[in-house]
Amino acid sequence: MVKDKEEKPNEGDSDGLDIKFEEPSESATRGTERSSQIELSQENLEEALREKEQFRSMAQRAQADLVNYRNRAAQELEEARRTAKFGVLTRFLNVIDDLSRAVQSLPDGADDSWTEGISLVLRNLEKTFEAEGIRKIDSFGAEFDPYQHEALMYEQTDEAEEGTVVNVIQEGYKIGDRILRPARVVVAQKPEVLGEAAEEIVNDDTCFPEGSPEKPLEQTQHSTKEEEN
Repeated sequence: MVKDKEEKPNEGDSDGLDIKFEEPSESATRGTERSSQIELSQENLEEALREKEQFRSMAQRAQADLVNYRNRAAQELEEARRTAKFGVLTRFLNVIDDLSRAVQSLPDGADDSWTEGISLVLRNLEKTFEAEGIRKIDSFGAEFDPYQHEALMYEQTDEAEEGTVVNVIQEGYKIGDRILRPARVVVAQKPEVLGEAAEEIVNDDTCFPEGSPEKPLEQTQHSTKEEEN
């Protein structure tokens, strides 16, 4: 029969299977090593990128600090120059004051050439100040401003609104918003305000005790007559 003729597996074989156990090949070992190296290289790359970002941030901060330092140094230098210039220009304000007083005090019969010469010097000096950005403070008729004005006295008057400048004793000057010298002025004040205040002081017995030499004579006599009655 055909089936009988089929070859039968040897009895020494295990179920007819030939199993062989091989040692790991050299290529597999190399593949594992390469995978480890790739992972290590990836970690090193990520670490290098992080360090790069840190160094970049540090460089940007250092650059920003340098720019701020340069700007601050430039501002301080400019401020020092302005302060020095203001100091010199402020000293020349007295020269303008002297020339202005000289022109105003010249007699009517003075030599015209002499008067014109002083006036020309004054005008040229004022033009130089204007070229430097220095302007005279408009004070006359303006409301008193403690930032721009220095009140030397008060004048009782009904011809001007209270608190306005009625006279300029010394001109003031400014450059931009900075005051070089405040204007010295006289400020208007209503007469009745001072009058009522003075009357209250006169009628106040606490200010002038009875019999004191400062007490007004009329009030002392009036008190004496009341005592006699």
